[in-house]
Amino acid sequence: MAATAPARFTSADRLRIARAERRRIRTTLEGLEPGQWSAPSLCAGWTVRDVAAHVAANARTGMARFLLSMAAHRFDHDAYNRASAAAWGRRGERALLEALDTDRAMLAFRVAPALLLVDHVVHHQDIRRPLGLGAEFPEEHLAAALEAVMTAGPFAQDARRAQGRRVVATDIDWSHGEGPEEMRGTAEGLLLTLTGRDAPDVERPEAQ
Repeated sequence: MAATAPARFTSADRLRIARAERRRIRTTLEGLEPGQWSAPSLCAGWTVRDVAAHVAANARTGMARFLLSMAAHRFDHDAYNRASAAAWGRRGERALLEALDTDRAMLAFRVAPALLLVDHVVHHQDIRRPLGLGAEFPEEHLAAALEAVMTAGPFAQDARRAQGRRVVATDIDWSHGEGPEEMRGTAEGLLLTLTGRDAPDVERPEAQ
């Protein structure tokens, strides 16, 4: 069966969808019980609050402050993310919700909106799945995030997980690539797998 060409999302589309997903994250967080903020997320070592703080930091940190903080952490992006999430997390849940009530985006994300798009869609999954909130993602958001992972340069490491395979979403009209083997699963499960999370709803040839 021939591969279906994935939808082509422009930079403007990706930024629009990322902003919409940020609003959806805020809505999810508004509905949490107090104890759920401290629950583990799919991000190793991070709670739901930590993930929310990370997203808030990406929404509200200016480019100059980002560069200064990166320099202070010797341009170790993981160290910067941990420090900024910890700092924002100390502000409390209400402050995090208010921080997410914006459409602004750092210059780096406006130049490369695929980064913001995948960050928001995947981190929303990181919050929802462990809390048993189900998969309620618009098809457009999942298709755009999958396309970004498979075609945008910053995600080369993630895309290599599907190297030599056709990647097929079983619940939306999306596929990518060619190859003698297929990686099949729900769009949400594929996105989690491609970004290094465990997703039981994905079939990989080596597991068959």
